[in-house]
Amino acid sequence: MATGVCCHWLEEKTKPRSGKKELVNIFEEHTLQLGRYRQGKYTTETIEETYIHNARRLAEMIPFIHKNGVRLFRISSAMFPLADQVDRSLWDNPKVVKHLKNAGDYIKKNGIRVSTHPGQFCVISSDSDAVIAKAFVELNIHGWVFDSMGLDHSPFYAINIHGGKSDRLSRLIDQIKSLPDNVRKRLTLENDESAYNVIDLLSVYKETGVPVVFDSHHHTFNDCDLTMEDAIAATRETWSNGVKPLQHLSNTEPSLANGNFMDRRKHSGMIHYIPDAQLNALRNDTIDVEVEAKLKNLAVFKMAKDFSLPL
Repeated sequence: MATGVCCHWLEEKTKPRSGKKELVNIFEEHTLQLGRYRQGKYTTETIEETYIHNARRLAEMIPFIHKNGVRLFRISSAMFPLADQVDRSLWDNPKVVKHLKNAGDYIKKNGIRVSTHPGQFCVISSDSDAVIAKAFVELNIHGWVFDSMGLDHSPFYAINIHGGKSDRLSRLIDQIKSLPDNVRKRLTLENDESAYNVIDLLSVYKETGVPVVFDSHHHTFNDCDLTMEDAIAATRETWSNGVKPLQHLSNTEPSLANGNFMDRRKHSGMIHYIPDAQLNALRNDTIDVEVEAKLKNLAVFKMAKDFSLPL
C-alpha cells in the first residue's frame, strides 16, 4: 500500500519579525490571478517564470517527499495557473519540460505514484458546450504534464474528476469516449456526496472502462444502499492490468459531527477514524489511499502512527 499526501507539504516556520510560529507550504508554489492578468498586470516574463518555478519545485520536492517515506503524491492542479488563458509557448517550452522530465525520471525510477485532481469547474457532463470545451482544455493540459514527465497512459497516474452535473450519465459517457488517449487512459472517476454515487459510476465504467476512485467520506452521504464493504469490493473490480485501486480518505471534523450537510462534508485537519473496510484493505495492501486532510503530510504521519500503518 501507499498512503498519499495531497498537493502541499507543511512545515512549521517562525516569522522573522513577530517570532510567531505558523505552518507553511514549503512547496512554495507561485500563483497568478485571473483579474490581475486581465488588467495586464503580468508580463510574459513573469508568467513564464511562474511556470518554470513551479515545475522546478516539483522536480525538487518529489525526491524530498520520497525520502520522507511517501510514495504517493497528488500534484497540484494549479501548478500552471491560467495556462488555458495564455499563449501555449509560455508553459510548453524546453525550460519547463526539462524540470517535468526530471520529476518524471525520478518518479519512474523509484516507483512513486502520482495523480492530479482538476478542480470543481472541470465538468465534462455540463449542458453547456462552452463549459465542456473549457474542461477539455484543462484535461488536455493535465495530460500534457504527465506526457512531459514521461509517465504511462495508465490510471496508475490518475487524472481524477467527479461526474459533474447530476443525471447526465449518457452525456458523461459520450464525452469520456471523445477524450484523447493521453487523458482518457489516465482518467478516473470519483463518487461524490450528491450527484454520482458508486452505482452510477459503475455504469459509466461498464461503458468506458474508466475505473472508480472510491471516496469513503463521500460514500457516507450518498451510499446508494451499498455497505462500505460492498462499495469497496465493487469499485476494486473496476481496476485492471495490475494497477492497484486508488481511494480517498477524509473525515468530518469531530466538533461538526452534528452539524448541517455543509459542515459535515468539510475535511478535518487530521484523520480521526478509518472505516473498517478501508482500514482492512490498507492493512492487506490491496489499495492505495490519498489522505484528504487539511494538515496534509502532518495528518498522514499521525494517521500512520495512530493506526499502525506503514506509509
